[in-house]
Amino acid sequence: MSDELPEGPRMSADFEERMRRGLSTMAVRERVRERRRNRAIAGGAVAAAVVAVAGVIGGQALAGLAPERDMAAPPAPTTSATSEPVPSETAVPAPTPTETAPAEPTPPPGFEGIAAGEAHVTASVPLGEGGDAGAAGGPDPKQIEGYVDVYVLCEGSGQVLVGDTPWLDCARLQEGTVMLDLGRALYRDFDDPEIRGTADFTGVIRQVQRGEAPAGIGVGGTATVYVDCWSRPSTLRVGGVDVTEGCGTAVDGRFVTEVGAWGIPFGPDQLIPTVEVGPDDRSSGAIRLVIQR
Repeated sequence: MSDELPEGPRMSADFEERMRRGLSTMAVRERVRERRRNRAIAGGAVAAAVVAVAGVIGGQALAGLAPERDMAAPPAPTTSATSEPVPSETAVPAPTPTETAPAEPTPPPGFEGIAAGEAHVTASVPLGEGGDAGAAGGPDPKQIEGYVDVYVLCEGSGQVLVGDTPWLDCARLQEGTVMLDLGRALYRDFDDPEIRGTADFTGVIRQVQRGEAPAGIGVGGTATVYVDCWSRPSTLRVGGVDVTEGCGTAVDGRFVTEVGAWGIPFGPDQLIPTVEVGPDDRSSGAIRLVIQR
């Protein structure tokens, strides 16, 4: 068998030339396309590799940062039972004591609405029942060698005697009553009777020269004084209060028999408030006081 191909119709030279140029051009274009395809494949592979590497690196980075993120993130709040705070007792400051005015003293019965230390009529009788005290009389002044003032403080029990004659029954008098006998005469020609208390007497007896103040009992206070208009000195002041004003006069159709005043102060060295009579007044008198200690 022969390797030579049988000759067929032959192409023109011009046609053959164009075929050769077309084939050569096709080869060139094919090679260009091959190169582009190879570059595209290579580029895709590289891009895929880059993406894969980036994914690995990113995963590693994220894995490496996870602990730090966990450490930096604040802990999630946990729900737990909470108890209400128990209020603690706080010391309340003690109130600062404030000075308060002393309470107004209460006037004794019969002196309601009367100011302390103001003379006030405490007893009277209808006109016609009161009159003069009788004719002046008494012992011969030549027989009198002196005068004394006698103070008796009754404390609710016992009696006071003049000699053997009862004078005061302290059990019948309000506790704290002081009876004052001003100007008791002392005689020359016989012994004057002793003024003394019974065994159950618990008060105090003070006998002093006329006008002298008796010693106190160590307490002070105030006193209410009552003056008997039938038996009194013509001038009399107790604790600076004139308690003779209005005594023995007619008021509203009645004759005044007693004048009083309350709230008269005295000190611990006094038995009662200071008693004053006129310097030339030699008359006697009886005064009753009630002291509030």
